[in-house]
Amino acid sequence: MDCKKAERFLLRSLDGRLDHENRALLQAHLEKCPSCQKKDREYQMILSLVRPQTVPELLPYFKERLLAKLKEKERTAPALLWVKWAHRAVAFSLATFLLFGAGILFFQPQEPRELSRTERFLLQDENPLGEAGSILDQKKAEDRNMMLIFASVGDTDVSRRYRP
Repeated sequence: MDCKKAERFLLRSLDGRLDHENRALLQAHLEKCPSCQKKDREYQMILSLVRPQTVPELLPYFKERLLAKLKEKERTAPALLWVKWAHRAVAFSLATFLLFGAGILFFQPQEPRELSRTERFLLQDENPLGEAGSILDQKKAEDRNMMLIFASVGDTDVSRRYRP
């Protein structure tokens, strides 16, 4: 047996939790090992200082007072049970409310947003410069510039556009 195992057995023997077979192994090790004998003496000294030598006597009417307090606790126990459940109910209600609110936010149908002019051209596979191409083909620079200005305003009404 090594000293670490002997020390564990030594601590268990002080509490009275060591079985007969392991106690015999511990005694055999203690006869051979002086460092473990020293630890055993130290533990015995500490135990003697910690444990009281005499057991104090109970105060008068101790049993009656203890039983009265226990009965009082039994009477207040149902009230404490309601308090415990009330705290849990509040927490459960709050969690349910938060989950319900999150569900509404996440699963709310979104309204389709309107596509921009560029997005429509890309989705319909059209040439975005189709209208500008006819403008750029104009011979006069003034006409071309005026038509580009009116086209850039985005006015869909063709009657208001500049025509040379």
